[in-house]
Amino acid sequence: MRHRRRPLPLLRPAAALALVLVVTGCAAGADDQAGPGSQGPTRTGALPAPSTGAPVGPTASSVPGGAPALPGALAAGHALSGTPGAATDVVTGLAVPWAIAVLPDGTALVSERDTARVLRVDASGASDQVLAPGPDGTVPGVEPRGEGGLLGLAVSPTFAEDGWVYAYLTTADDDRVVRMRLSGGAPGALTEPEPVLTGIRSATVHHGGRLAFGPDGMLYVTTGDASAPSTAQDAAALTGKVLRLTPEGQPAPGNPTEGSPVWTYGHRNPQGVGWDADGRMFAAEFGQDAQDELNLLEPGRDYGWPLVEGFVPGPDGTQGDVEDPALTPPLLAWATAEASPSGLLVTADAVYVAALRGQRLWRVPLAGGVLGQPEALLAGEHGRIRDVVAAPGGGALWVLTDNTSRGSGNPGDDRVLRVPLG
Repeated sequence: MRHRRRPLPLLRPAAALALVLVVTGCAAGADDQAGPGSQGPTRTGALPAPSTGAPVGPTASSVPGGAPALPGALAAGHALSGTPGAATDVVTGLAVPWAIAVLPDGTALVSERDTARVLRVDASGASDQVLAPGPDGTVPGVEPRGEGGLLGLAVSPTFAEDGWVYAYLTTADDDRVVRMRLSGGAPGALTEPEPVLTGIRSATVHHGGRLAFGPDGMLYVTTGDASAPSTAQDAAALTGKVLRLTPEGQPAPGNPTEGSPVWTYGHRNPQGVGWDADGRMFAAEFGQDAQDELNLLEPGRDYGWPLVEGFVPGPDGTQGDVEDPALTPPLLAWATAEASPSGLLVTADAVYVAALRGQRLWRVPLAGGVLGQPEALLAGEHGRIRDVVAAPGGGALWVLTDNTSRGSGNPGDDRVLRVPLG
């Protein structure tokens, strides 16, 4: 049976997000398969106005003890706006980098997937390895394979008091989230990893792996389906989900099901999350071979995988011929050749999505609760784009390339790029 996904009401009254759908498709192998595609035609249309109501999701007043101050990464992103300029190198020579996490002192940590190294980079381009307790100063326990290894990083919103750095990694037995204290002057040293969440099913591909602290001070974790699509619909499985945890790793208060870490489900391989200034949560997700997605996440919602991928066109070209109100549609979908989306950043005026196979940085304008027409930045200029964050010091983006994971790339790859906003 074909499914038609019902339009999703937004969180703020008197605003409607634009729906943008790239209608061309292209078969894909591994999620982050190399190679650019050609931009296809788009179709736009307004979603119906949402019903009046308070924003959905946890707020400071709904979390026991209240929420800490807005994490620095979110505060920095919300302050950014402007037209992107030309990219310049910050640091080069990285080996399969995966994530950037900015520290309060204006430096940033970069994870390397296959080496299990954490590097500390500053705005001048200086970089050095942060020493961890594993062999040659690496993070211990990491077992790189396929798309797995040392993946996402997140800095505690109370880092100044506790020094915690969180990491998502692949071990010989599972995927897991750990935390380590960072101490000493730059580059510093990391302590032995402390498990936060273990037992996430692991496979060669589809790890998810993104970590981010939300405006509520809780830790959000994206997990892929680990090549077992049916688990995305299994409430007891950790795979194919976005999870919401306390900083200590317990299911967060206010989750849709008490005692469960699951925030949303029905995901194939989500690798980017971010929040706007109104607390709306956006996520980027790999499709299988037709459509990659930009989603608006609401607690307890089913985002369809493996029942549907992106929007499901009906025989007349509309969004399907059988409605299933239980499934939540994306806000926007790209042909897989145009995206393979990974990292995501929400700023004051746009949602930025890093595209691997598409070899570009997508900028989706965001103003007054309305998403505009996506525009491609850096298209084909620097290869595959893995992550995007608000640059230390403000006024720019930092963009992370990922070309060495395929055993090739431009001279100097991989690199952190600075993209000014003005």
